[in-house]
Amino acid sequence: MKKRDLSTTIGLICGVAAILISMMWGQDDPIQAMKAYYDTPSIFITVVGSFMSIVICFPPETLKRVPAALHNAFISKEVPANELISQFVRLSKKARKEGLLSLENEIENIDDDFLKSGIQMVVDGIEPETIKEILELEIDETERRHDGPINVFKTWSSLAPAYGMLGTLIGLIAMLRNLNDQAKLGPMMSVALITSFYGSIMSNLVFLPLANKLQIRSDEETNRREMMIDGIISIQSGVNPRIVEEKLKTYLSPDERITYLKQTADGNEVNVNG
Repeated sequence: MKKRDLSTTIGLICGVAAILISMMWGQDDPIQAMKAYYDTPSIFITVVGSFMSIVICFPPETLKRVPAALHNAFISKEVPANELISQFVRLSKKARKEGLLSLENEIENIDDDFLKSGIQMVVDGIEPETIKEILELEIDETERRHDGPINVFKTWSSLAPAYGMLGTLIGLIAMLRNLNDQAKLGPMMSVALITSFYGSIMSNLVFLPLANKLQIRSDEETNRREMMIDGIISIQSGVNPRIVEEKLKTYLSPDERITYLKQTADGNEVNVNG
């Protein structure tokens, strides 16, 4: 289930708006004041320069995963924990009543590939220890893949201010070479500082927040998959559906647990008495 994460979009929009408002605040000519913050060479050295360092730092395979990872910062694809518990309780009931082989008919209705793979191994009669080992290896590999784009944004967040400072140094050098022309000193100093301004915005408004959001997404996915492993092994072991439910509820946050209890109170719960 895909769900738009409005916090990322709202945060970026409001952050940009706050910066723009501060630029125009108290200015007689806001548009002209905005233009004073635009400088093409400064943008070039900060954006292109830092990106070239990223190209040096990371292999092409990692860079290719960045666009898809960036999409995940705005869209959440995780199955809600409440729905996952209900699904496991239903599968557990069916397995206890009709046997593990009966779950084969349910596989096609499972959207999550990780869960589908686990249930398929249960139907195939693979040992619980082996199933758990395979699924944990898959979690480790997924985390490794996620770490690539996360590290790209973390590294970029440190490189952008560095290139901003580099641009400032270039501007200061140019300014010092023109000390005899007093009329140029003010504008040249302004341009010299703009690169640091760009680098700070890129780092603190864009790259570092995106890296943190992607890390949260990765942690959420790991948590859900660990929850799935517990559910899969419990089903294979023939654990009572009530115990399966109570075990999986430990993965819920306080807010999620309240939501789950409200759902069951409204009559949406699954009969888990087996």
